[in-house]
Amino acid sequence: MNFKVLSVAALLVSSLCFSVGSVAEKMVESPQHKEQRIEGDLTFLFKEALKASALEMDKDQEMAPFAMVKKSDGTLGFFAPTENNKGKSVNQQIASIRKMLMDLASTRQIEASVQAMYATVSNGSGDSNQGLVFEIEHRDGVSIMRFIPVSEILDDKGEKTGKLLFEIEKLSTGSKPQTVFAASIVQ
Repeated sequence: MNFKVLSVAALLVSSLCFSVGSVAEKMVESPQHKEQRIEGDLTFLFKEALKASALEMDKDQEMAPFAMVKKSDGTLGFFAPTENNKGKSVNQQIASIRKMLMDLASTRQIEASVQAMYATVSNGSGDSNQGLVFEIEHRDGVSIMRFIPVSEILDDKGEKTGKLLFEIEKLSTGSKPQTVFAASIVQ
């Protein structure tokens, strides 16, 4: 008799859990939760791209453009120029990677992306800085660009040491038009 009661109780509990799970799947995400989710995705991708950039720059102070993505299944992906792109200019390599990201976005295979490149940026008054440029985008509408100046460390005599300094305190962030997740592509 106790076995029947336990079976009925287990059946009721499992039915309740299944119905709660079904209701949770149908619930609309709150704006605050959505904002936190997007920020978490982009912060994680930016940090991973920064680490990958540092590892690449540490080898020979050069870096080919690359991209990191958050796939729709939540895993991380990494894209770099193929052997076919090795002879192409940096701009051509960036365009090739961007096209691939746009194709992945249009088929809903990715949720967020960050493209990283080593570039020289001019401020318009003739001054220029070398550094890392990160183009960061999310399917839900966030699209920003970050620049981190990179300089070579000098010793006490003012001579180059061969080591690089990522000037994180001079990081600048600005908005940019969406390219990977452009509304005309993903809708």
